[in-house]
Amino acid sequence: MLTLTTAQCSHQGSRASNEDALGFRVRDDDACFVISDGVGGQAGGAIASRLAVHWSLQQLDDKQSYGLQAMTHGSVDAADAAIVAEQRRNPERARMAATVVALFIDRRERMAQWIHVGDSRLYLFRRGHLLRRTQDHSLAAQLQQAGLSCGPDKAHLLSHALGQADTDNIEPGAACTLEDGDAYLLCTDGFWNGLDDAAMQRCLQVAGNVADWVTLLAGHVRQHSDCDGTQDNYSALGVWVGDPQLVTRAHRD
Repeated sequence: MLTLTTAQCSHQGSRASNEDALGFRVRDDDACFVISDGVGGQAGGAIASRLAVHWSLQQLDDKQSYGLQAMTHGSVDAADAAIVAEQRRNPERARMAATVVALFIDRRERMAQWIHVGDSRLYLFRRGHLLRRTQDHSLAAQLQQAGLSCGPDKAHLLSHALGQADTDNIEPGAACTLEDGDAYLLCTDGFWNGLDDAAMQRCLQVAGNVADWVTLLAGHVRQHSDCDGTQDNYSALGVWVGDPQLVTRAHRD
């Protein structure tokens, strides 16, 4: 069974509060890593993100959600239902919403699968290079796919979010086999906005462990914020499978 190691960070940036939430659970047979971002400008965003994390992790304890496919789908359904229930209980939070990205791992079968809603992202690096990245559910992403540009005032408008009754057609990413040296990064938009793919790879190639990797990446995010004086909440979860540092170095030498 491949070893899993993880590290995390979560900062409020220059905002008055931190509406990001994250969590993980690693067990003998399975594991779940999840990160969520309360949708900005809506009352209850912090509550929505915490509900998203709680109910994603809860899938590991749900006996009806056996298997990766069931857990990935179940995490979005359960989180969305919990947020909608909170909206109904508290009318002042009727528009609360959140993004989410959740990674589920079957440790015995050495398989991984993920699902996301909104613009929180998952990156998978293999042998030190970016292999996969989730596609944002946002207006900017839709326009980019159509070959069009998006103004900064609309760049963060989401096409899908938990609590907005539009998650029925959300599908998980294709399940993939875990390989020794895989490195996963789950992060909110405040984190990835301060980085590019090349910077993520460079940090991975010099990091000695997952905690060093997350620390290096967070440092780049802070440097980016220093340039314009503003910084959104920024949070990340790094997950290393086996020893990416040795595998990356072997392929680089």
